[in-house]
Amino acid sequence: MGKRLSASAVRKSLAGTCLLTAVLMFGSTAGRAQETTSTNLTSNCSECHGTDGLGFKPGIPHLNGQSEFLLTNMINAFREGKRSTKVKDHRDIPAAAVAPLARHYAQQKAQRPKSATSPELVAGGEALYLKRCADCHLDNGRDSDKEAPLTAAQDLKYLIAQTLAYSAGERKFPYLMDEAYRGLSEADLTAIAHFFAAQDQEAPQQKRRRRR
Repeated sequence: MGKRLSASAVRKSLAGTCLLTAVLMFGSTAGRAQETTSTNLTSNCSECHGTDGLGFKPGIPHLNGQSEFLLTNMINAFREGKRSTKVKDHRDIPAAAVAPLARHYAQQKAQRPKSATSPELVAGGEALYLKRCADCHLDNGRDSDKEAPLTAAQDLKYLIAQTLAYSAGERKFPYLMDEAYRGLSEADLTAIAHFFAAQDQEAPQQKRRRRR
């Protein structure tokens, strides 16, 4: 027969078992709570952006893949009245929901739908992009410094509205953006919007050359 445990050893063993059970139960409950919270967080946003961050009609931006830093700042700007909005839900987002909501949309990998663009405007916009925008909106808008949004394959109507909002003074220029805008006409800004909207969300794979 095995060696009998002392009362003290039995109490320690039971305490360890209870602690492990509590940890496992808490982990399972926390996981379910996180899923529920994610669903609740996007319930209002999904009416316009879906759960995958894709705007469902022209004029609504795609949020998928934007940085948490940028999304956090954007949401807080709406909440605090620093950025104007006609959407009441923007102002009513609870402070505790900002970080998880930004994280959710930053992690989405959905493919952005293409907007219809003008080839002529895309060509003119590319020349302007290389001179004015390429330092912050890298790789044709597929990458950026953390303060600049990813603009490749963004909704065209939204891009045009926002670029013109900056020039009209309705939005404040971020760092150095005012210099990039200097001297650009409304037609120039529209062309740049067409260029960004026409880009693939991900860089096209280059064909490998066959070895001879």
